[in-house]
Amino acid sequence: MTTDEPKKKKGFFARAFGRKSKDEKIAEEAALKAEKQEGIDRRMAERMAAINAAALKSAREMDETVEPNQTPEELAKIEADERQRAEEQAAHDVETAKRLVAEKKQNDAGALKKHEDEKVAQAREEEKRQEKERAQHEQAETDRLAKEALALQKQEDEIAKTKAQKLALQKDKDLAHKQEKLAEEITRKKDAAKREAEKLEKEQPEREALQEKQRLEDEAKKALVKTQAPTPPKDTPETKPEPTKKPGFLQRISAGLRKSTSRMSDNVSAVFNKRKLDAEALEELEDLLIASDLGVGPAMRVTQLLAKDKFDKQITDMEIKIALADVIAATLAPLEKPIILTDTKPQIMLFVGVNGSGKTTTLGKLASKYTQQGKKVLLCAGDTFRAAAVEQLKIWGERANAPVVSAPLGADAAGLVYDAIAEAKEGGYDILMIDTAGRLQNRTELMDELSKIVRVIKKQDETAPHHCLLVLDATVGQNAILQTDAFEKTAGVTGLIMTKLDGTAKGGVLVALADKFKLPIHAIGIGEGIDDLETFSAPVFAAALSGIADAVIEEN
Repeated sequence: MTTDEPKKKKGFFARAFGRKSKDEKIAEEAALKAEKQEGIDRRMAERMAAINAAALKSAREMDETVEPNQTPEELAKIEADERQRAEEQAAHDVETAKRLVAEKKQNDAGALKKHEDEKVAQAREEEKRQEKERAQHEQAETDRLAKEALALQKQEDEIAKTKAQKLALQKDKDLAHKQEKLAEEITRKKDAAKREAEKLEKEQPEREALQEKQRLEDEAKKALVKTQAPTPPKDTPETKPEPTKKPGFLQRISAGLRKSTSRMSDNVSAVFNKRKLDAEALEELEDLLIASDLGVGPAMRVTQLLAKDKFDKQITDMEIKIALADVIAATLAPLEKPIILTDTKPQIMLFVGVNGSGKTTTLGKLASKYTQQGKKVLLCAGDTFRAAAVEQLKIWGERANAPVVSAPLGADAAGLVYDAIAEAKEGGYDILMIDTAGRLQNRTELMDELSKIVRVIKKQDETAPHHCLLVLDATVGQNAILQTDAFEKTAGVTGLIMTKLDGTAKGGVLVALADKFKLPIHAIGIGEGIDDLETFSAPVFAAALSGIADAVIEEN
């Protein structure tokens, strides 16, 4: 072991705590092994030298027995030579032993490396085998999942097919049920018509006798009047009856709203004829207006307007009517809007509403108006559930000189609308007016059919229907609010037309509708005649409904 090699610098912990680093420990172990090996080699050389010397000595002693006359000097020289040879032989034997040990170590290292290489090869083979097994397992799992997915998809297809079959069967049952009910309705109507005809036939002789009796009584009265009437002087010019004047717009609206006006105006006159306006009177007035279907918001605005200027003062019924007219006009004026046709052709107008609201009649009146203006109009009988609805629309079509597209009873209304739009485009029509089946707003399946019609229209023209007109029956009162809410959500209502205002005292509901939904009001119906669909005017309606129109008419 040499001492001139540079010593490695000890680390902080080795200097501080006397601990040795890993490299220092390895170096010390190597030095100890080298020192130990050097001692082993030295002892082995000494042993071999001793053995060789003993062997040489024994050989010399044998030689001495042969040659006894040798001198001591010769013997000493021989012994020295023998010792040198023994040491050389020992050194040679030590080198031989080292070489054998080195060869053995080399052979052991080669065997170890070969063994390690074999272990690495075995490990690689094992890893390849495990990778292959893992790949096979993953493939098997993938195949299993694919089979399960295929089976699940097949099961879902079977379920969907079963559902479709059940749905088709249910639709067939529903259609059969509808057809059965329709047949029963037709049979019932036929039986009723037959009974009515039989009744009229039985009553015919009695009716003719009454008519004859009435005729004779009328003739007798005329004869009596003729005999009693004074003869006019010959020089007196005969007076001619004045021609009957056609009532004006305000008069027609006022007459049409007579029931609603009387209900509201008469009650106001009865309660507030020269009465002091206090809190109790205002509350009573608000209740009266709400009961007249005016709506909570407008009723409160009327009482607030009066309380602002007239509170704790004497007030007349006319002052209340004027305040009422002001609030009604202010509520309705922003919504006073006639139906405006654009350049798009055909203009698609969809009429919706509940049974009996007057859709078909309103459609017919508007169709007559447009044809008189020179428009080319096509009608679509979208109410395929009632035979009477189709016949009624055809009658209006003849009056308006407008053709009607129809389908057999019970046909798909959406399909008919699709065909009507195609015909309107091909024929170059200006307006297509679509009638629909009356449906209650709380019947989900009927409202779904209306949604389907709207979807079909939009597939033909994304901007259509250009006008979706909700026709409301004034006689239903507050129920019109529920109808408007339902149809607006389903069909996207663009405007209102209120009919039958001449037959109800609930005309104030139009104010409540305007206050809640802010939908344009196009027209109002105040009679059954073809000219009784009036363009809506907020000031005229307010004057007529509040009762101040009567005073205006009387003055004129």
